Amino acid sequence: MLSWSRTFVGIHCKKVGRPPHVARTSAASKSRWSSTRSASELPGKVPVQGLDLQENFSKSLHAAQSTAKGPKTLNWSRQPRNILIVRKPKDDRTRSAFLEVTSWLRKQYPDVNIVVEQSVADEVPHMMDLCVMRPKEDLSGVIDFVITLGGDGTVLHTSQLFPKRAPPIIPFSLGTLGFLLPFGFVNFAEALKQVIEGSVPLLQRMRLDCVIRRDDGTIAQIEGRELEFQALNDIVLHRGRYPHMITTECSVDGEFLTGAIADGLIVSTPTGSTAYSLSAGGSLVHPSVQSILLTPICPRSLSFRPALLPPDVRVNLRLSKNSRATAEVSVDGRDVYLLGIAEHVEIKMSDYPLYTIARTVNGRDWVRDINHTLKWNQGFVNTHR
Repeated sequence: MLSWSRTFVGIHCKKVGRPPHVARTSAASKSRWSSTRSASELPGKVPVQGLDLQENFSKSLHAAQSTAKGPKTLNWSRQPRNILIVRKPKDDRTRSAFLEVTSWLRKQYPDVNIVVEQSVADEVPHMMDLCVMRPKEDLSGVIDFVITLGGDGTVLHTSQLFPKRAPPIIPFSLGTLGFLLPFGFVNFAEALKQVIEGSVPLLQRMRLDCVIRRDDGTIAQIEGRELEFQALNDIVLHRGRYPHMITTECSVDGEFLTGAIADGLIVSTPTGSTAYSLSAGGSLVHPSVQSILLTPICPRSLSFRPALLPPDVRVNLRLSKNSRATAEVSVDGRDVYLLGIAEHVEIKMSDYPLYTIARTVNGRDWVRDINHTLKWNQGFVNTHR
């Protein structure tokens, strides 16, 4: 079972040299990298013109609905300075892509600070021109945007790095799935140049806030950490390794909705509608449609169908006292907690959505993805003729 703890991240920088292939900068610029620095020493993120990426999106239903109206565009007030690169670890393809991207950035934008996770820095010890992330400091006010190199899982991992406010993400497809990956890597230079220098469309992706509470109202803890999570795809209450179905109770805004005997229940975002929920028979939902999806996993009752809920509701999931088995809670595919009878999972729309940079306006990439990646509603072909 995988465990996940809620952590903030910070960085320290060690730039003691510059590779020969990178253009030289001024003496003052070189001297600033002669020692290790903390996140507070990096310049703050560049303001975005005409768009507040830090605003609260779920104060009311009106706010939730209004955010889906009209395209959003990323325009910098000046050139971005701090770029985080997140890549799929221990993968030769993403390692090669990472080296290519960093080399290009150093040649084209030598004053940009490149930030990476410690695991990435450990794989390229010869690269000393990097800023390395470290735990327990919030980077939301430092990173201008994020480049991801990998699959959908790399985007989900990036979402977890920013439990609250998150910078925009440009995802490049180098993994096995591609529902969150509108950009191919072949033309990465052109795409990054447009992001850094031009005007690019943004797609707002709703996230879910998940809190595990005890029946006395307190938040459950593990080793002093409160169990509160952000989910870009889904939150799942499931039977895990146990062979028996679980008996669950679901309420919406304090009103009992249904009890279910099933392998589990999925509460997902529109982004997550093409993930586990889809495999369990849930509906496809465009990411611009603010909503919460409730999908059962192999229910005993054939009449238990998936449901689409408004974004401002609060969903509670708990085990019934009659349940024959315990249940595990998973957030974006990672098991985080074994739920007890005297506890429940409280889920609502997050105050902090995730922005991904899109190729087209209003999420039209989604239409292409369900046709080309998912092969949606395509007929069967007899290959033996």
